[in-house]
Order: sequence, then C-alpha cells, then structure tokens
Amino acid sequence: MNSNKVIIMEVKDDYAIVMTSDFEFIKIKKKKSMTEGQKIYIVDEDICQGGEKTSLSNKNKLLKILGLVAILLGIILLAFLFNPFKKDTYATASFDGDASIEFSLDENKKITKAISRDDSIPSGELENLKGKSFEYGLDEIDDYLENDNYILASCYVPSGENDNYIDDIKTAIDKELSDVIFINANKDDIKQAEKENKTLGQYKLQSVASLSELEKYINTVNYNKLDKFVLTNSNLIKNSTHIRQQIKNKRLNDKDDEDDDDDDQEDEKDDD
Repeated sequence: MNSNKVIIMEVKDDYAIVMTSDFEFIKIKKKKSMTEGQKIYIVDEDICQGGEKTSLSNKNKLLKILGLVAILLGIILLAFLFNPFKKDTYATASFDGDASIEFSLDENKKITKAISRDDSIPSGELENLKGKSFEYGLDEIDDYLENDNYILASCYVPSGENDNYIDDIKTAIDKELSDVIFINANKDDIKQAEKENKTLGQYKLQSVASLSELEKYINTVNYNKLDKFVLTNSNLIKNSTHIRQQIKNKRLNDKDDEDDDDDDQEDEKDDD
C-alpha cells in the first residue's frame, strides 16, 4: 500500500481533487473532515476508480495556448478597428493644390470619408461630401484646388479586384480638374503616408528622383508650371534643385527650337 502526501485543492459533493508532490491532480474519495488547502496522506484505496490525473505542466501548456489565442484575437480585433481598409473603404484618393483633401471611397466610388490634413477645407464642407459620388466631390472641391500650378493627385485601388475602377477615377479627374500630376500608390504607401501625416500624393512625391520620372505622371507638360510646382514642393522632392535645372535646360532647348523655326520661316519669306 503506497502512501502519498497531497494537498486538497477542491472539495466536491462526492469527491475531492488533490495535488500530489509531482504536481498531478487526482480525484479521491471525500471524507467529512476534508477542507481546501489541507495537507493529508492518501493510499491507493482512497483514489476513485477511473480517477483522472492531470499534470500541472499540461495545465500550464493549456493556459499558454489559451493565452496565445487571446492575444491573436486581440490583434485581429485591433486590425479590424484601426485598419484603413475596412469594408466601407475600397480605395483612397488624395489631391493637393491650393488646399489638400483625401477621400475614402467604397466599391461604387461613393465617398465614405473626407479629410483635410492641413485643415485647408472647412469641416462642414467635408461632412457634406459623405455619401456623395466621387465626381460630385471633385466638382465641389475644385475651387479649393485650382491654381496656376499643377494639382498633385494620387490614388490606391486594390490591385486585381477591379481593373476598370482606376480608369474611372482617372477619367473623372481629367474631366473635373486641369493640369494634374497623377501618381498611383499601393497599400503600404497608405500606411506610411498616414504615419507621416501626409496625403497620399505628398508621400509618393518624395520618391520621385528625376524630371523624366515626373513627366511620366503628366498628360501635357508645361515646363513653366512644372518649374513652379517643383519649387513649391521642394521640401518633398529630394532632387528638386537638380530637377529645376533640368527643366531650365528643357525650356532653353524649346526656345532654341522656336527661334530656329522662326529663322526658317524668315528664310522661306526671303526666298519668295
């Protein structure tokens, strides 16, 4: 007959649960004098037939697993609460001119949110845009954006989900706004722009390194306006001085070409 010292952990109506020196939990027959926390000696006959044994190490493993599950659930919840791409946000579009604005759009190109990071557009105006179409929103804010410079625009649309979506956005922009520099963005750009408290366009402009790259984002290049744009945004464009020099060279070359054309026309007149 083996005798083991145990600690009574819990007393039930018909049995008690005790913990052994090996950190195992055992179900034993209940006695009237038993109280929780009491240290007693038990023999094999005290153990209930089919009594369950559970090691403390296994319990710790279970607790760890449950803890990890709780942490993962917490992460998922936080991601849902703070994710800029919840169900009602399908795309993001930003515009910078005399003012700055950023739209969150749903799959039907309806505005779900409108913000002005520099507070250059009145909050009341922004509230009135919620639920309106993207085209309506552009028409309402174009007076805030229009200037004698280029308007910086950027847009993120989940790739592969709607091939026509970005084309519709560009068509609306070309219809409502003139002289636009349009730069596409991706999901990571959205997060980084938000971290730096910049519009999507302002963040993307930081990565432009040359005049040729900047020209790719413009339908019709006007070097006088482009020079002013680079000067205005020199705090965002890293190679702004070099790019402005390139623009100057382009303008000189264009002037030389015009002078040559004028000379050719004069020569033709003289020949006549």
